Amino acid sequence: MRALKRLVRNILPARVHGALRRVVHARRLNRVPVMTADVAPLPRAAEISFSELLQGDGMADGWGKAKTSISEVFEYMPGIHAMDPESCRAIYHLIRRFQPRFILEIGTNCGASTLHAAMAMRDYRNVGRPPRLVTVDLFDVNNPATAEAKRYRISTPPREMLTRLGCADMVEFSIARSTDYLRGRETEFDFILLDHAPAADIAYRDIALAIRALRPGGQLLIHSYFPGKKPLRAGERVNSDSYLAVRCLRRQGAHLVALPLGALPWPTQPGGSNLTSLALLARE
Repeated sequence: MRALKRLVRNILPARVHGALRRVVHARRLNRVPVMTADVAPLPRAAEISFSELLQGDGMADGWGKAKTSISEVFEYMPGIHAMDPESCRAIYHLIRRFQPRFILEIGTNCGASTLHAAMAMRDYRNVGRPPRLVTVDLFDVNNPATAEAKRYRISTPPREMLTRLGCADMVEFSIARSTDYLRGRETEFDFILLDHAPAADIAYRDIALAIRALRPGGQLLIHSYFPGKKPLRAGERVNSDSYLAVRCLRRQGAHLVALPLGALPWPTQPGGSNLTSLALLARE
């Protein structure tokens, strides 16, 4: 089946394939069994201020040191990594601000967001109970010989990069389907990042299950959220699955709202962009 999907993707023009994918995913979402989403663990939307969360005393200095360390072990390859540099920086800032003790990341990929989360954790690891991160992927991202690792273009396994950064002891890798991992977990995590760009029906289930897995007052951050299914930049490919999933949950009665981070409050390199498709989920 996977080979057939690749064949179709290679034969059809990107625009046609994207439109066909959206139709198929929307139909699958319409057939998924209804799930309840009690949004009580989420923060209130009115209480969230991104300008306060992403900036503050010492935040820029901490980021500068983290960026230097990460650049020594990790190189961005545009068009390959699921998480762009500005979004990774936003994750660093959010985790530094919230200082969660138990973090879950769904979608390790090449480890870009994992490294930034771990570096943020390192900044407060000696304050109170040591923080811990579990990162989940469908494939063994720490084995560069696998076909999936080659597709992600992983030359250095994420575990090795974390070791070089002195953060490996805080991170646990798990190989599992996102929904399978989330099912049955309740009030375990303080911060959850969904970064696996799944089909809309999978995003629907994962968001509902992730809310259940949050401790009261925890944060749920999703990637690839495009309000109104519109691109953030001209010519950008849009993944509408997370948007469709949130909209479906709202239509079913969940008092859920997605708060896009949008334009980030720091300067970028010439020709770059400070826009991100990250969004925090909150309750109305």
